[in-house]
Amino acid sequence: MKNIFLRFLVLFFCLSTYAQENYKTIKGKVMYLDAAVSSVDVKVSSSDVILKSKVDGSYEVQAYQGDIITFSYPSLRDMEVVVEDVTRILNIKMSADINELDEVVVQASKRRSQREMEEDFGFNKKIIRTAYGYLNADRASGQIRILEREDIRMVNTCILDLLKNRFASIGGRGDCSQGGFLFLKRATGSLSNSRGLIYDIDGQIHEDTPIWLDLSAMERVALLSNIATTTPYGSLGAGGVVVINTIGGNAGAKFGKVLDRARLRNNIYNDQALTANQVDRNEPTYLLAYKASASIDAAKSVFDNNIKKYYSSAHFFIDSYAYFMEQGEEKFAIDILNKNLPLVDKNAVYMKALAYYAQANDAIEKSRDLYEQVFILRPNYAQSYRDLGESYRDIKNYRKAAAMYARYNYLVDEGFLQSDSLGLGAIIARDSENLLALEGDKVISGKKTFNRLAKYSDFKGTRLLFEWNDSEAEFELQFVNPEKHYHTWKHTSVANASRIMDEKLKGYSSEEFLIDGSLAGKWQVNVNYQGNKKLEPTYLKVTTYFNYGLSSQRKAVNVYRLSLKEKNYKLFDLVNAGNINTN
Repeated sequence: MKNIFLRFLVLFFCLSTYAQENYKTIKGKVMYLDAAVSSVDVKVSSSDVILKSKVDGSYEVQAYQGDIITFSYPSLRDMEVVVEDVTRILNIKMSADINELDEVVVQASKRRSQREMEEDFGFNKKIIRTAYGYLNADRASGQIRILEREDIRMVNTCILDLLKNRFASIGGRGDCSQGGFLFLKRATGSLSNSRGLIYDIDGQIHEDTPIWLDLSAMERVALLSNIATTTPYGSLGAGGVVVINTIGGNAGAKFGKVLDRARLRNNIYNDQALTANQVDRNEPTYLLAYKASASIDAAKSVFDNNIKKYYSSAHFFIDSYAYFMEQGEEKFAIDILNKNLPLVDKNAVYMKALAYYAQANDAIEKSRDLYEQVFILRPNYAQSYRDLGESYRDIKNYRKAAAMYARYNYLVDEGFLQSDSLGLGAIIARDSENLLALEGDKVISGKKTFNRLAKYSDFKGTRLLFEWNDSEAEFELQFVNPEKHYHTWKHTSVANASRIMDEKLKGYSSEEFLIDGSLAGKWQVNVNYQGNKKLEPTYLKVTTYFNYGLSSQRKAVNVYRLSLKEKNYKLFDLVNAGNINTN
């Protein structure tokens, strides 16, 4: 009995300590168009209390790590932010509650052919892809109702619940554990329709209700219930057809290749980006002084002269570390880090920035050490497994790299990490397959694997992987092709709030782009940084894999300090690249 009591006390103490460490005060200001907004409702998910922002837009709340803070105000779009381990300051920039048109939607209504609808599929949410071609809901005979990604609420356990809850014309029986049977409730009101629905999933026909399908994988769900739209399916589709387009099954995404989204009209690039020199003028004075130094000794003097001024700034030491690493002064850079460790220690966001710069400067052992520390701080973040796995691969410890990928997959299968077949999960799957393709014999000792490249490499070309250290970072990436057309990928709360929420809940901050060789020439990649909620710089790591999936594969790592806001500026050029595809 005494031992049980002691164990109870230890458990109580541990839980109390955990709760104290993860309960924090969060404060900031709420702004709209550079003006403070008062009386904004601020609600924490773990509490029923609703606070309001003050006249100057300021607020202060208490929350646990993992809570969601919601900011609401009439006529402005609600903003939801997940509380993370490093969350202390959240400066909220709200936006008008309006629907913005995509940059190319204006062209969609003019296109009628299958080829043209295929080009518009990624941009026009009224187009669905079926086993028999593309359908535009605005032009098809009879009504087609489409559920878009934001309409597919995760409170539904499976596709069976989703369809019964969101389509009033669908009835059925069964549940998400045992399966079920769904049918259309015809005009007669009959609930005994003998013909059930069939399911067209990315062009593959299924007669059984696909309760196995992950709802988060769905991009669009449409119901075809009239003769004009179900005729191509023959008698099989007489009871109605549910068309499901998944994100991973998007049009053209075969073998890693897709349509060149930049080859669309009304998106001509006219050199609307600042140059690197123009951007450098806005850097902190100490960075300008470093770059103006005539020698390493002069640069070290700049560091010594600025320590007192920036003694409490983690970014001063991160930037100084980066500068001296780039100058080949690794010992001096690491000494800077070791002497000022309390400023960055226990902060995964800062540690990741340091790891980025270590990687970019071939300090692979140091980057591995930093990623290991981040992993210890964030074992529940999916990104931690990918980062540490790749750092093991950098030091040629291929078995440990494979083990990290396997560990990630195991934790997802067991439910300890959230399933993610479309975000980082797809990136990790590609990394794992690439590791087996190129280093399989070193991963599985004593066992020769033949034709590994053919077996594991579904894409060959150039792969771009973008990673950012701060999950609150908002930015737009602009890809300009050799014909001066551009495509913009938006990572902002206004344009892609559901994506950012997904990143925070699952713990990742990366995106990959696959490039084939169908449009040779020089590509340009620009960025428009929108800031983060702490008003701090964000560090963006870009890994370029050349000859990806081939035995000659190689990579280059570059890190960009993002601080200049609301300006489109050039990041880098890429030669002899082709079509762009987000995974």
